[in-house]
Amino acid sequence: MNRFLAIVFAVFFTSVTAHAQDLMPGEIYLLVKSARPSVQNPDGWAMDLEDVFKSQSLPLTRENICSAIAVIDQESNFNPNPGVAGLGKLAEKTLRAKFDRFPIVGRMGISFLDTHPKGQISYLQRIRAAKTERDLDLTYRALINDMSSASNMSLLVQSGLLNRMIEERNDISTVGSMQVSVKFALDEAKHNRYLPMTLSDDYTVRDELYTRRGGMFYGVKQLLDYKTGYDRKIYRFADFNAGRYSSRNAALQHIIGTVAKVTLARDGDLLSYAKGGAAQSAATNSEKAVRAISTKYKLGLSDADIRRDLLSEKQEGFANTPTYDAIRKLYQQISGKPAPAAELPGIDLSSPKLSHKMTTAVYATSVDRRYNKCVAVR
Repeated sequence: MNRFLAIVFAVFFTSVTAHAQDLMPGEIYLLVKSARPSVQNPDGWAMDLEDVFKSQSLPLTRENICSAIAVIDQESNFNPNPGVAGLGKLAEKTLRAKFDRFPIVGRMGISFLDTHPKGQISYLQRIRAAKTERDLDLTYRALINDMSSASNMSLLVQSGLLNRMIEERNDISTVGSMQVSVKFALDEAKHNRYLPMTLSDDYTVRDELYTRRGGMFYGVKQLLDYKTGYDRKIYRFADFNAGRYSSRNAALQHIIGTVAKVTLARDGDLLSYAKGGAAQSAATNSEKAVRAISTKYKLGLSDADIRRDLLSEKQEGFANTPTYDAIRKLYQQISGKPAPAAELPGIDLSSPKLSHKMTTAVYATSVDRRYNKCVAVR
């Protein structure tokens, strides 16, 4: 009865204050139910979603709420720790494929996983029985803990000095109801701390991502808590999948390729990156093309200038750099057309979890379809 009254109040209040942008709790509840009628505990999802937006000082507009709802529905059907069909078999197949690259060591590794820990359910058995990503995550953590204890390195491992190495070898890199990037969540957590994070601190963030509120907290932040200048939400959805500003940078790759008359990958990465996120020193085809353009058209940009600007490609400020500005102006002069500001990145997605072909463009289009359906709910 209380929920019914809240909905009636919300609808009435919205109708008499059409200028108000922020949604009422009852409206968020209705949008959640509309997106996924079979959702378990829609009240909880609606209240947590409202709390997440308020905690991050993000406007509770229909567009923002529907953006989050669309991603949640796409990624997990509103499940904080979604199951993956046949995950155990897929994980074991992937693991064996890795070990097969090194036959002798690989056989020893599989044998170890199949026989340890002694007298308990083995790591390999746990992998085979896994139904969710958290199952695999906890198995990996148990392996790290047991190996560090057996080698008398527990203090070193728990200190946090090896966190980066441990994280880079954990294949569970996107988790929770929004499949948020674990690296993004950890970077956010580190940013809000004065002291370095221990391994337990890293695990605490991971555990939070598997909860309803925690998954949405970091997911909403990754999706909405940055300025883009995009004229359509679909580009944010693409960025959520491919990395912030990938849509902007893919458009620039289009521009660079057109001006340089070369075919470039439009993946949104102007530089290449190591698994940990550090930019690699080798010049990509995109960087080489920008250098060639600068020389041919006498833009006055040295290789060092170009590299300096490209290093900021994951930030809002890249759009204000001399390189970005010069390339776009040159494109407009040559083509006589406005330079595109955003484009869906051309990335083929590969994951053992995917049962069909998926690209960033297909993903963003699917989320955008859910978003538009949500926005249109009356």
